[in-house]
Amino acid sequence: MKKTIEQQASLLDGLDVWRTKSFEDLPSLMMADGPHGLRKQIEFSDNLGAKGSVPATCFPTASLLACSFDRKLLGDLGKRLAIEAKANQVHVVLGPGINMKRTPLCGRNFEYFSEDPYLAGELAASYVRGVEDMGVGTSVKHFFANNQEKNRFFVNSIVDPRALREIYLKAFERVVAEQPATIMASYNKINGFYATEHPYLKKVLRDEWKYQGLVVSDWGAIHHRVRSLKAGTDLEMPSSFGYRTEEILNRIQEDPEFKKDIEKSAERVENLVKKYVKKDATITFNSEDHHTFARKAASESMVLLKNQGVLPLQSSQKVLVVGGFIEHMRYQGAGSSLINPTKVDQINEIMKEYTENYELALGYVLEGNDTTPLLAEQAIEKAKQVDQVVFLFGLPDSFEAEGFDRKDLRIPMQQVELIERMYEVNQNIIGVAIGGSVMDLSIEKYMKGLLMAYLGGQASAHAIFDILYGIQNPSGRLAESFIDEIESCNVQLTEDNNAVYYDESIFIGYRYYHTFNKQVRYPFGYGQSYTTFEYSNIQVSKTPEGCYVTMNIKNTGQYKGKEVVQIYVDQPKTSVYRAKRELKSFDKIELEPGETKTVGLMIDYDQFKFYDIHEERWILEQAEYRISVCKNVNDLIASIPVKLKGETVKHIETSYHQTEYDPSSFRDIVQTELPPKNIKKGRPYTLSSTLQDAQNTWMGRRISNTIIRKGLKTVKKLNNPWMSEMMKKTMLETPLQMLVLFSSGSITFKQAEGLIDIMNLKIMKGIKKITEKNREKKHE
Repeated sequence: MKKTIEQQASLLDGLDVWRTKSFEDLPSLMMADGPHGLRKQIEFSDNLGAKGSVPATCFPTASLLACSFDRKLLGDLGKRLAIEAKANQVHVVLGPGINMKRTPLCGRNFEYFSEDPYLAGELAASYVRGVEDMGVGTSVKHFFANNQEKNRFFVNSIVDPRALREIYLKAFERVVAEQPATIMASYNKINGFYATEHPYLKKVLRDEWKYQGLVVSDWGAIHHRVRSLKAGTDLEMPSSFGYRTEEILNRIQEDPEFKKDIEKSAERVENLVKKYVKKDATITFNSEDHHTFARKAASESMVLLKNQGVLPLQSSQKVLVVGGFIEHMRYQGAGSSLINPTKVDQINEIMKEYTENYELALGYVLEGNDTTPLLAEQAIEKAKQVDQVVFLFGLPDSFEAEGFDRKDLRIPMQQVELIERMYEVNQNIIGVAIGGSVMDLSIEKYMKGLLMAYLGGQASAHAIFDILYGIQNPSGRLAESFIDEIESCNVQLTEDNNAVYYDESIFIGYRYYHTFNKQVRYPFGYGQSYTTFEYSNIQVSKTPEGCYVTMNIKNTGQYKGKEVVQIYVDQPKTSVYRAKRELKSFDKIELEPGETKTVGLMIDYDQFKFYDIHEERWILEQAEYRISVCKNVNDLIASIPVKLKGETVKHIETSYHQTEYDPSSFRDIVQTELPPKNIKKGRPYTLSSTLQDAQNTWMGRRISNTIIRKGLKTVKKLNNPWMSEMMKKTMLETPLQMLVLFSSGSITFKQAEGLIDIMNLKIMKGIKKITEKNREKKHE
């Protein structure tokens, strides 16, 4: 049935927080948060999670899954996630998140895969394929250059075109090849344009990458509906309850051609619904089976960083397990990805499955800065009486969450003080680091063994001890570089309220540390095993498609194990500045003791190209490259030269060519006017103004403080304390139009307009709008 233009415009605005509108011939489509488990809210109008969500399997977070370097594992996880979505009548899962880890401080890093776009793109593509092949849609997010939580709703990311293409868009380009159901446009601006209004939605996503699916706004990311629709953002979520629809329809009167944009986006919404909303028989999922898989996924991803002959543990050894995590395992991050798990393994409940020779001690409390002398003394006394100590340490819930960034890489001081004292009475300490991102691991000097467990999902306790007791051979490799102090990173987060300069260009993560010979605690790709592997007969042959790398790999140890094969390209020194070494191919293989396998991996010629900002295209430069087989980015096994034909390129030298890191040429490469990093924001206020902006005038302060007090009353109703903390820290940074959308109807857009009029000193006009809406509410 052909819809009227009014119906088509209405279709571009959600029904509520999670569903699209329905018509007689078109059912409603249901979306729910992911990405490492299903977070379907119990109430459709609940945006904040105050009413809770349905039980679902909490799989390991992306920061851990990336360390698996295992495409198949991600695909298998995607299939199970899709089954749970179907069981709960969810048609599109909002994930995966594939933003780059530009800095280890980003509070949402636990949701993202890596600092490397190739690794992130490959794993996310497998995840998407796994979900989509089961008939459930995905929403790949957050498009694009969205790499911090501070001021995330409006900050302007100033990025040079080459960094955009090679770093921040590269993973998206790979995943778009899988034609995911939707792409989610992020909150922030990029080079002056909000992501929902950005020219790249058409120029890159549609025209270059040939994306056929739907672009949906992040929840509340629309600032100007007409501009965003023209740019290519099809669907606004959550519902504006007709406010934006009115904007769209009014525009047609002035611009009849705009009707075509409405029709095109409405068609995409209809196509989405028709493809993913099926009248399938009701299904269920086996929660125990999914829990078992979550345990497997975690154990195959955790990274063994250190082992001085203390692992694996033997059941005959007397072991003390210490740490606040033994009763309250931290297994996921806070925010929109918070899962209501079907069950959670706790260490104090499962230890008897591994050994009868164990003791437990808290040693410290997870939250708060106060020392706990009694708990510490109990742990130290027990440490004197055992063969081995397993020390659980890391980041409590309050240290990292969606909505705010970390200030540093430090772990709580009471944890540091406890291990220092325990070391005095027992030197056989095995550390287990728990957290969603990079942390200061300098306390490893007190440890003979160290396992990076990250946030392992609801079965992480079992996964940890499966590795420690040798039931599973660790095979994870770090998907990000580990440093001790944030000062070692070339990217520093600031409080700037207007613009963030990405002046490091392409040099993030190991591309910075390795290229400029900077010391790290553990490099990208690092990880140990209980067995050893030997590489031989490494060869490279050129084919019409690319360079084919073959090698023999032998398991020379006593344990069955998995090896992550990592192939990098060492870049030539030419007039084009480049990272010294970049990951271009990888695989994961399993070998029995004594077994040898031949492995072959292809590097397409496109992988050797760079993005030329002057030509505005990808170019293969004629030069001699080196294909390097490595244990990690710093540990070379073999390097083979290969000469490639291509174009001759002559670029003017910049500061990025120097052997010492120098970003002073940023202004020359960014190709856009550099806006001020900080500005004072005041009148005229708009729906895009924040409560922080309102604080700059007397009237704005009065209204802002009133809204904050009202908001904090709502926050108290939330069951999760870290969700509450997130809300408190982000409320001032939230645009007024988002507060309307997240208010579940308690404040309307017209009322918000009235408040804005009052802040702009149009007091009578504002009061009239507010009182008119109040009268309408009373009448209803």
